[in-house]
Amino acid sequence: MSEKSVCDYCHSELPMSEKRVTVYRKRHGQVYVLENVLARVCQTCGERYFAAEVVQAMEKMITGPAIPTRTMTVPVIAFAG
Repeated sequence: MSEKSVCDYCHSELPMSEKRVTVYRKRHGQVYVLENVLARVCQTCGERYFAAEVVQAMEKMITGPAIPTRTMTVPVIAFAG
């Protein structure tokens, strides 16, 4: 399903596509990866827009006692440039 609206980032007027995306959040030094999150995505620049209830659900998952489906090791590299 596509909904026509103007992208706040690139100002494109192409329809937004509904997609399932992966979201990365950092809170108090902990990185969270949320998979399969519904978003409206700009077809021009890729900017993602989330419904208020989706944002609230992500916040609850990060701040509450969420049970991870799996864990992963992530390398951290300090940029020296």
